[in-house]
Amino acid sequence: MRMRRKNEPPAQEMKNQEMAVYSYIDSLTGLINRASGEQQIDNILKSDDPSGALLMIDIDHFKCVNDTYGHAMGDSILKRFAEILKSFVRYGDVLMRLGGDEFIIFYRNFTDPDSLSERSRRIIEKVEYLLSDMVDERMGQTISASIGIAISGINGDDLKTLMGHADKALYYVKQHTKHGFLIYEDGVSSIHEVSKHHGIVNISSIRSMIDEDGFDRGAYLVDYASFKSLYRFLTRNLKRIDTDYQLVLFTLSMSRNTPSISIINLERQLGRLIGHTLRVGDVAAQYGRNQYLVLLSGTNTDNGKIAAERVMKNWFDEFSKVCTLSYEIEDLDVEETELQI
Repeated sequence: MRMRRKNEPPAQEMKNQEMAVYSYIDSLTGLINRASGEQQIDNILKSDDPSGALLMIDIDHFKCVNDTYGHAMGDSILKRFAEILKSFVRYGDVLMRLGGDEFIIFYRNFTDPDSLSERSRRIIEKVEYLLSDMVDERMGQTISASIGIAISGINGDDLKTLMGHADKALYYVKQHTKHGFLIYEDGVSSIHEVSKHHGIVNISSIRSMIDEDGFDRGAYLVDYASFKSLYRFLTRNLKRIDTDYQLVLFTLSMSRNTPSISIINLERQLGRLIGHTLRVGDVAAQYGRNQYLVLLSGTNTDNGKIAAERVMKNWFDEFSKVCTLSYEIEDLDVEETELQI
């Protein structure tokens, strides 16, 4: 724990704490960085429930993006790629940026080879579809992804071994086909190539690409920009929609002595807890530091408070000794369509 010097102003102390927090996340993508991600996976593998699969994921032809369009476009590709991967992780999984254009997902208790194969196919197809509109004919290549997979308990029991085997599988994919995946235990003869996305598709294909890919079916977690767009859409159409909505703001209160890594973890835990506690029709997004906005659908004021209190109870049961959680709630009325969030 860092002790504040006698004459150091509180504002400087908070600034130092902010800097410490960001040392655990990747500033470009907002994902946890390699050091933090490896520590989380290592903790899982050393726990009583180490079952899982490690996916090492690499963007195909990323160097060509930088060479053709410049590093600003490369950064935009990395940001969108990270957002795509976020749609494939669940509560308890780990998603991190390994470095450059390499990322890792560790799926807890998800080791069936057929299910991992299907998951990998969907990741690659979605990457190809959603990144293709960011480049033009100058690229001359399809931006895609390659994936190497290692399963804990089968391909290794520790992080170093799993990463080594996943890396070997990834390397083989990159050398032979790209836009494919390989589960390490399969051997080199079992490499799976995923067809590239080409041109015009039908509406069924579109729906498959943009459909929700997560395992869980609780509240829908989105980024703040998406939340704001949805909020404005709803407020424009409240007179036509026969559904009541409540806006809830959850706020975490932590002491100055809370370790920086704990702050990051608590923010993520709150988002995951909200996602699991609330219903499919509800939407949530992180707002700044230590806060989450939630749109509750199909609830009146009393029912909205019940839903918020359920989140409060679950938080208290798990984290009351670490920090406190509070909330505010308001009805989303037609007369309040100019409310700024």
